[in-house]
Amino acid sequence: MKSTYTTNALRGQAIGAGFFTGFGAIWLGLSLYIREQWTPVNVSLLTTGLVALAIGCLMLFSESRQWPGEPEDPEASRTFHRVNTAQWIAIFAVSTIFGRWHLDAYVFSVITAIVGVHLFPLAKIFRRPRHLVTGLAMVLWASITVLFVPIEHMQGITALGTGTILWTSASLTVVTGLIAARRPSGSRPPRSSLAA
Repeated sequence: MKSTYTTNALRGQAIGAGFFTGFGAIWLGLSLYIREQWTPVNVSLLTTGLVALAIGCLMLFSESRQWPGEPEDPEASRTFHRVNTAQWIAIFAVSTIFGRWHLDAYVFSVITAIVGVHLFPLAKIFRRPRHLVTGLAMVLWASITVLFVPIEHMQGITALGTGTILWTSASLTVVTGLIAARRPSGSRPPRSSLAA
């Protein structure tokens, strides 16, 4: 089994958290806009959270260089691209079909579920159990919004929850990644043995 403490693994966590940070900010911004809460205070809070998480991702990316690298797995990369492509095709299809059927209120919930499902194979590919938790949380949240949220509030509430889930996952990834990456200097491999 691959070690968690490699340049590749920690860098991958930083990149993944970066994507969750960016898309989480988009979802939260959409929620503020739809719910007519796009105020200077809320925008400032959103911006502060985005910057803080982005800095954390950059710090983790930087710390990853202290660890040895390993050869990239081309099959994992190909599988990732296939899964990601399937996700975007599904999102495009849902947006188009639901728009034509005048079911726009449900689009955000379905997209949230699609994104959650696409994390399941990624958890296996990259050996990140947290992706399973995040994916399950998103699918569960999508189901809750469809079943229990009034249709006139569904998009705004869905976006709020989805953004919160993504930011929570990004925060946990950054914090646990930095803790793992910053072992005492004596326990780190010598720099001379690190991959270029």
